[in-house]
Parts: sequence; structure tokens; C-alpha cells
Amino acid sequence: MELRHIRYFIAVAEELSFGRAAARLHIAQPPLSVQIKDLEKDLGVKLFDRTSRTTTLTHEGEVFLGEARQIVDQVGRARHAVHQVAAGALGRLCVGGIPYAFAEELPRIIPRFRRENPHVLLDLREVGTQDGLDAVRSGAVDIAFVREGDPVEGLEILPVRTCRFEVVVPLGHRLADAGTVDLRALAFEPFVVTARHISPYYFDQTLSLLANRGITPRTVIEASSIPAQLGYVACGMGVALVPESATSARVKYVSRVALEQSVWSTEVAAAWHGSSVPAILSRFLEVVREEFAGQR
Repeated sequence: MELRHIRYFIAVAEELSFGRAAARLHIAQPPLSVQIKDLEKDLGVKLFDRTSRTTTLTHEGEVFLGEARQIVDQVGRARHAVHQVAAGALGRLCVGGIPYAFAEELPRIIPRFRRENPHVLLDLREVGTQDGLDAVRSGAVDIAFVREGDPVEGLEILPVRTCRFEVVVPLGHRLADAGTVDLRALAFEPFVVTARHISPYYFDQTLSLLANRGITPRTVIEASSIPAQLGYVACGMGVALVPESATSARVKYVSRVALEQSVWSTEVAAAWHGSSVPAILSRFLEVVREEFAGQR
């Protein structure tokens, strides 16, 4: 039994005429009769009672008609689903993000994408920068929002948000009330940074900025995240270079001081595999680009 047999049967059952069914199917009547006989032989039952004037369904034919319609409907739904997947309107998308991205970028992107693509299942995962890049390379996630670093072979990187660095010091620190500060004034301070295995780009950029000013920190304390960095600073363990957006909300027990010479950092970048971009990911990237178009 093939799908054509089912379609031919439905046409005859609905027309109750082999002639009209053949015209509807755009085939000759004799081949249609042969196909129906083959179907009956395959099923081992008679589907039609035929006379010289009439064609009627047998009881078995009536039962088979209901089942046949369901089969054709399911094939139609399957075809429609495949086309939706090809167009990016149906499927599953796995999105990774560093904790920082969950505070700004993802809340702008995800709700809009879900409204515009209600049949796409979104899987959100919290990742570190290195873990996120590794997950994209392995295919575990489709796109990850990470801190941008050195180019990664095979991956496309789109800077989403950049921000100026600023210095954060404990309350009561000698520079707490300074309007601006030169990095060289921090030469002998212990520095709190986000651990390199969590965010290589942020770690390397911080130490590179200090090295460019001739500073080698006497102590480097590694934290697990920017909020943890701020916590270490608040406890008086050192000072930190952090993006200004990280302290845009009121943070207790620390003071923010601007750098005399602005230093920009890529806060968040989107990374995805550049070799093949499925339609569903293309739709997601359109939202990302539109939401953050024109931002530094």
C-alpha cells in the first residue's frame, strides 16, 4: 500500500464514481480501477460495491475511509511542519548566556523572539565565556552570549554591547571621592578580577590594561563573577576594573571612580557556528541585530 492508493481510494469514496474520481485525479479510469483493485487485494477486503450504475462503499470501505483521511491529514501536517522548520518558524533553539547577559541582553531579545515565533521551543542555559564557546563549537548550544575575546576559528562573533571600564574601590578608600583617576595611581593596590577560566577575555584585558600602564599587581584575587568582584571590593580586599554598567545600579559599600582615559570593553558578544546557520537561528539573529543596532 502506498500513499497514492489511499488518495485514489478517498477520491472514489467521495465521488462514488470512478469516472468522476478519475477526472478529479487527472488520470484515466482504467488505471484508477487497477489501483483500487490492488488496494483491495492488499487489504484482503472489498471496499466498494459496484454495479453498472452505482458505486457504494462497503462497511469495510466506510471504516477505511475514516482512517485514510486521518493518514492524509497527518501527511499534510508533517509536510507543513517540515516547511515551518525550513523557514525557522518551528523547532528548538538552545541559547547560552553568561550571567551578565541575563541582566540586559537576553531580557530584551527572548520575550520578543518568543512573541514573534510562538512555535519555537527555547532552551536557555547559563554558561561561562569559555564554556559557552566550547558549547557552540560542539553543537551543544546554537548561540552563546559571552565576553568577546580573541577570534575563535569557525565561530562568528557579533559584539552586542560595549561599555567603559571604571574603577571600583571600597568605601573610605583614599580614592573613593576622586572624580577621576589614572590607572597608575592604583599601581600598588591588590586587584580583584574574574577568574581566567571563567572569562579569559575579561581577565586578559584587565591585566593588559594594567601592563600598558607599567603596572604589575602585587596581588591578584580571582572571583567567580562581577558581582563576586564587587563583594570582594566591598570587603576591602582590593580594587577592581569593571564595566560601568555593572555598577549602574546602586551598589553598597563601594565607590565608583571614572578613568581619566576612557577604556572601552566588549561587555557581551553573540557567538555562533559560522559554517551553517539554520533558518531558526537566522530569525534569532535578526532580532539580536535589530535590538542592538547602532549601539557602541
